[in-house]
Amino acid sequence: MTIYLIRHTEVAVGKSVCYGGTDVKLADNYAEQAAKLLLNLPATAPDVVFSSPLTRCRHLAEDLTTPTRKEYIRFDDRLREYHFGDWEMLPWSDIPRDALDAWMVDFVNQAPHNGDSFRAVFDRVSEFWREKVLPLANAESPKTVYIVSHGGVIRALLCLFLELPLQNAYRLHLDYGAVSKLAVQNGTYTVAYINR
Repeated sequence: MTIYLIRHTEVAVGKSVCYGGTDVKLADNYAEQAAKLLLNLPATAPDVVFSSPLTRCRHLAEDLTTPTRKEYIRFDDRLREYHFGDWEMLPWSDIPRDALDAWMVDFVNQAPHNGDSFRAVFDRVSEFWREKVLPLANAESPKTVYIVSHGGVIRALLCLFLELPLQNAYRLHLDYGAVSKLAVQNGTYTVAYINR
């Protein structure tokens, strides 16, 4: 089974704003970034597309499938981005420095008030992986799977595949509209590339 992890394209929110679980709009350069992204995907249609239900992923997932294959998209809440709770949509500069520093020291286990810890994201993404994707690896015919999601979710998946400590997740750089490719065969993960 071949899996393409696809991060959504840029959003219409500046980098100075804390967002994750909020359903923000796509940036005006969507068409250009989506076209570039296609260069790193196979010409043939995938067997199945999993996607976060947030608009920035939903729109891309729908554009990556032909009109006759829209039923192949499976939206799953477990693929939603890291939720920053009370910090959502605040400028980073408006978040109290002591709260931000405490979170950054242990973002794996600490969550912003009413938000997610990275461990919570990892746990739900791992559950999704075991429940929805691994059974496809056991199918008789080879499968091509797209997972259209967010930076935090893709980092969690890469930590799972590479057995990386969660605190190292953000050492993995992922651009907007980037593709990472891996394969699963006989329970073994092979990463072909990250962030193309």
